[in-house]
Amino acid sequence: MTLIRPRLTDNYGIANSQAELDFAIPVFDEDLPLCIDPFLLWKSPSLQDQALHTSLIDVFARISHLSRSGRKTEAQALLISASECPELGLGLSSHRTGKRIGEQTAAAILALFEEVPVLAANGLEHIETLQLLVDGIGKDRISDFTGSMLKSFLIDFTMDQCKRLGIPTIDVEVTGIFDVRLPSLLSRERAQLPVLPEGGMPILFAPKRWLRFVPWINYDDYFRDACPHDELRHAGEPLTRAPVLSFNRRNYGVVELFLRERERHAEDCRNDPLFSQIPITSAKRALADLGRIKKGKRKPAKSPFFR
Repeated sequence: MTLIRPRLTDNYGIANSQAELDFAIPVFDEDLPLCIDPFLLWKSPSLQDQALHTSLIDVFARISHLSRSGRKTEAQALLISASECPELGLGLSSHRTGKRIGEQTAAAILALFEEVPVLAANGLEHIETLQLLVDGIGKDRISDFTGSMLKSFLIDFTMDQCKRLGIPTIDVEVTGIFDVRLPSLLSRERAQLPVLPEGGMPILFAPKRWLRFVPWINYDDYFRDACPHDELRHAGEPLTRAPVLSFNRRNYGVVELFLRERERHAEDCRNDPLFSQIPITSAKRALADLGRIKKGKRKPAKSPFFR
């Protein structure tokens, strides 16, 4: 029998519940529908989280500098590399390995630092802003960028959690580690980490305090609360994403007003709880389903927990 959606704690017999752990329990065969929200690092009272957010912004600044210094191909390759972080297993994919962005999207991101005067002068304040400026950048991509660019911290965090809980680890090589002190920005290192049972990919844990289902700065809230619909909408036509993004690039001041508004309400931004108590009626129904499973050697036609 094979467990449906096997979790790391199930595999290693860890009795702690999700509520007791500091990280989101990874699922082996698919992504968790969560994202790392960089805004939670920005607003955190923890100096460590604030420093990590600064490091994240610094990586983007270094990549944009490479592009403007005649190393555009190298800068595009770095963005493409950072656009997927399968070791975390977060996002919307039905399996843990998703697709990276293409060269066209990477080029569009780098073009912002030349086309938008404020970004050319000051760089990004919040990388989530990319959702409002570049097509093909959504909440899962922001999460992957963050995870990739803060991978060095996540390695240390995962190793510490495994040591505390007694989770088995092996010596593996982790690639795509960003380090702004290096000319190439990328390094690799060996670390003691848990791995997927099939394929041996290293597993990284995401701190619960960083996780939300939707980032605090997101396209849908901007479209609802800040986008000047009357200026963009043509009579009888729905307002699609492409003209909104184009407008935002030409009128970045509107985006800045939205960012300041989100910052003013930062206290309302909290990490989302990753579990909720099962209602008593649901618990009784599940127990009743278990009670109806027939005993014997034959495999039941339908089982709520196994396939």
